[in-house]
Amino acid sequence: MNHHHRQPTDEEVMAIVIPAGSEAEQEDDEGKTLVIDLDPPLDVRKAGTFEELRLREPSVYQILCAAQAIGRQLTPETVYNSQIGLVARITGVPERAIIELPTTVLDRAIVFVTGFEEEARRKPDEMPDTAPSFSLIFPEPIEATGRTFSDMTLREPTVRERRIMKGAEAKGTPEAFLQAEIALVEAVSEWPKAAVLKMPISKFAQAADYLTGFFLSGPATGNA
Repeated sequence: MNHHHRQPTDEEVMAIVIPAGSEAEQEDDEGKTLVIDLDPPLDVRKAGTFEELRLREPSVYQILCAAQAIGRQLTPETVYNSQIGLVARITGVPERAIIELPTTVLDRAIVFVTGFEEEARRKPDEMPDTAPSFSLIFPEPIEATGRTFSDMTLREPTVRERRIMKGAEAKGTPEAFLQAEIALVEAVSEWPKAAVLKMPISKFAQAADYLTGFFLSGPATGNA
């Protein structure tokens, strides 16, 4: 059987990606986790009692699930619903409890978990980095497919690889763009998809921005 071209099923990817309990316990570098105490504790029928929200940097997989939840229509409602789901996934607190939180508590959680990608992404007026190669180091190595990944080396994409993004542009959904960026990082880095999905979103954003930066610096940028 040729494993190279077969997309893993969601179940396979989830089995590889989500040891959720162990992930939530990890306290890593300062600024990477936020604990919000719920005082009084949140008591939700059939869901339990929750004394805190424990937040950490999302993985690519968690952000992909949030993008899938937005669906085809990017509206304030679909975005808010996807953010509720993202906070639930990261904290392990069920959505039916999350929706009973005071709104300012959820807003604080959303700002924290979405901030990692926002801060890492290239700003609209920033010049892309078109260096011949780009490296990322992972102080906490990523374990996937029975291997350990501690650094990623990228280079300018080929025309064949650039075509990956063109398909996404046609679909135009947040999920399609993210899926295309994942496929592009996977193709150029030669990391398996499971390892790319486990990357912290800030590292992934840097990798994807480097690769797509070559597509922005083509002809007709308008800058004489």
